[in-house]
Amino acid sequence: MSSVLPIVIDVSVFADYYILYPGKPERYERARRVLEEISRLGLPVYEPFLFEIELRAVLVRRLSPRLVLEIVATVLSHVNIVEEREVHGRAAEIALTTGYRAVDAYYIATAKHLNAMLITNDKVMKENAAKANAEAYYLLDDNDYITLKNKLSKIIN
Repeated sequence: MSSVLPIVIDVSVFADYYILYPGKPERYERARRVLEEISRLGLPVYEPFLFEIELRAVLVRRLSPRLVLEIVATVLSHVNIVEEREVHGRAAEIALTTGYRAVDAYYIATAKHLNAMLITNDKVMKENAAKANAEAYYLLDDNDYITLKNKLSKIIN
């Protein structure tokens, strides 16, 4: 784990980056801006072990399997995967005490394990993370988006 600000990015952000939803250009634009800034700054991105499977499942709903495999390979080359054994206990505790969806529990557990911020385009994920005392930003909320942009702008690469 790097001493630089670690980040966990929910699949919803990648989905909004790779899939243009008609009538919702802000989803793409905010995902694009944040992902590009994180990349420019060279910040380490971590994902729970189930990230690849979830990303495939979400993208294939709108894209061809061939394109999905290309996108997933590209994304995986830029993220660090946190193994299930590293966060299982914390995820299990979060699930038991909160009743959150398993996938949310793993993302939140990963963020807490790494003392990382969680970035999402899923309002429920943001609410669940906040209830579990994890730092999280919902990009479609103007206040969260501005706060995150300001936080990233203070990082010197």
